[in-house]
Amino acid sequence: MKKILSIIDAISIWSGKVAGWLVLLVVGFIIYEILMRYVFHLPTLWVSESMVFGSGLTYVLGAAWALKNNRHVKIDLIYGRLTPRQRAVIDSFTFVFFLFYMSVFLWATAEYARRSVSVLETSGSAWDPPVYPIKLALTAGVVLLLLQGIAKFVRDLHFAVKGSRL
Repeated sequence: MKKILSIIDAISIWSGKVAGWLVLLVVGFIIYEILMRYVFHLPTLWVSESMVFGSGLTYVLGAAWALKNNRHVKIDLIYGRLTPRQRAVIDSFTFVFFLFYMSVFLWATAEYARRSVSVLETSGSAWDPPVYPIKLALTAGVVLLLLQGIAKFVRDLHFAVKGSRL
């Protein structure tokens, strides 16, 4: 079990690193567009969509890494006052809701990506880049987040029952 969990963690870390490098690329796009627009008075068509695509990829590819490192936003009013074992119990219980939400989200994004790939969808803008790879990446990001959520559940359940970390 530890081997499977470490593989899931490694994939989440890798996708988080990819997302981190994508942030730098997006910042580069932003700087480029600012220079082209305000210094050279030559705005570009492609940079705006590239920033949106890059930002979206950063978000979906970084989500599993954020969950692995406990960086997702949560309401900490009561949760922060609980012992680690009590948190594990609550997290184990709320996993049911996470699983339901992520299953619906996975189904929706897979259908969204399938339709996009079937017509080789493009953005429809003057630049008109393909958007189906972004939609496929969205589905992949949901799969990564779901896997990391399952790994977290296994660890939380083990800690809640046994009182020791897995």
